[in-house]
Amino acid sequence: MTSENRQRANRRASGNLRRQELLAAAAECFDDVGYAAVTIEMITRRAGTSRPTFYVYFKSKDEVFLALVEQVGTELIEAQFLDGLEEESAAAIIAATTRAYIDAIFANGGLVGMIELAAKVDPEVSAVWSRVPELTVRRYSRFLGSLSDDEADLAVPAGRLAHILRDGIHSGAMRLSGADDSTKEEFTHDQIATALRLTGLG
Repeated sequence: MTSENRQRANRRASGNLRRQELLAAAAECFDDVGYAAVTIEMITRRAGTSRPTFYVYFKSKDEVFLALVEQVGTELIEAQFLDGLEEESAAAIIAATTRAYIDAIFANGGLVGMIELAAKVDPEVSAVWSRVPELTVRRYSRFLGSLSDDEADLAVPAGRLAHILRDGIHSGAMRLSGADDSTKEEFTHDQIATALRLTGLG
């Protein structure tokens, strides 16, 4: 790599880091005081940077929120992809991915609920966020449908069951985003048990 290419790569890395710092600061601000009360000054103060720097990466508060919608959505979708489960039983895979999905919601505090509300009134947010239930249900349904009769005994057809389990997990985890750790763990345990029972695996 030439010196010029190295410098360009370093600038890109630095820029990506600054953008992530702004996103993290914005997420904290939105979670703390709600969308309407957040200002760009509040975000830049939390990130330890300036308004001009903010505008290098985002045009507005709406744009940084939309970037967060995409980031959180990606985290929830990727929670279904865990390494090292290829040789595990169907029950172990369901338990691990259920926990990972719930943890991803808990990790984003009240932001997920805020995004859900925004998606109902903002077409741009809705367009980005709608892929989350679509992809997670589709992949869950495909996995459940791939199980043999010897492995599982689904309570209802795979597509319907995927919707039921995903919706229960999603709404419950959002409601408990501010709960204590023991309450969250109890919820996670109950959701895993429900998933295993409805798939005939536990």
